Amino acid sequence: MKRFLTIVTLSLLMLTVHAGIRTVQYKGLAYAVDTDNHVAQLLRQSVIIKGSLPIPATIKYRDKASGKYVECPVVSIAEGALAGQKKLKAVAIPASVQEIGDYAFAKCKRLRHAYFESASLGSVAGKKNWFAGTKADIHFVLMPGESVSLE
Repeated sequence: MKRFLTIVTLSLLMLTVHAGIRTVQYKGLAYAVDTDNHVAQLLRQSVIIKGSLPIPATIKYRDKASGKYVECPVVSIAEGALAGQKKLKAVAIPASVQEIGDYAFAKCKRLRHAYFESASLGSVAGKKNWFAGTKADIHFVLMPGESVSLE
């Protein structure tokens, strides 16, 4: 098992170097930014998050080569990104997020509300393990004319 994990870790490191991935801080949270495609992923957080967390639709980071600030969308949330955040009460997930990793919000004991701007992503939230061990209610923030189909 250790050998398998070592191989997987080395493969990911090689992919990371090749893909131009770098870790950046934006408003106190850690993100992995794919500098080639200019997209970001919310990473597992080491800081304590209190109250409500509106995940931003975009973040800005300084490009090392040009020295200019680059804006990129947050398109995913990593596996276990906010798991175990004992003081997190609500989270808002923007429509830019297309993928959420397993157990992203698991065991957030005080999490009561999850707001989705994307009807398609939010409609499958109850079938996923994203909120395992929480009492979160799923809410939709829809634009006029949008609808949700819960199957």
